[in-house]
Amino acid sequence: MAVRLGVGAFSNPGPGFVLFWSSLIFGILSVILVIKAILGKGGKKALAESWRGLKWRHVLVTVVALFLYAFFLTQIGFLLMTFGFMVLLYGLGKPKPWITVTGAFVTIILAYVIFHFALQIQFPRGILGW
Repeated sequence: MAVRLGVGAFSNPGPGFVLFWSSLIFGILSVILVIKAILGKGGKKALAESWRGLKWRHVLVTVVALFLYAFFLTQIGFLLMTFGFMVLLYGLGKPKPWITVTGAFVTIILAYVIFHFALQIQFPRGILGW
C-alpha cells in the first residue's frame, strides 16, 4: 500500500515514505526475533515456552477493548477514550490504582502533546468539545 501511495526519495519523500520504511524495518526485526527464538537455547522448546503462562483472558479483554475504542472514539473523543483504554491496559497488570491512573494520564498527555501540537494531527473532540 505504501508503494501505491508513492514512497519518493529521502530528499523528496512521498505520502507512503514513512509507512514503507517503518514497515520494512519492523518486518526485518520481526524475522530476526523469530529466527533468534527458534535457534536460541532449546530451539522449539524456547518458542513454545514463550506461550506458557499467557493469560488468554487478558488477550481477549484487550482485543475487545481495542474494537470498542475504535468504535466509540469519534463519539466520546480522544482524551476520554484513550484515558479509559489506557486505564484498562495498565490495570491488567494489576499495579496499584494510583500507578494505573497516573500512567494512563501521562500517556494521554504525552500522546496529545506529540501528535496534536508537534505533528498537528487533529483528534476527535467527542463529548468534551476540545
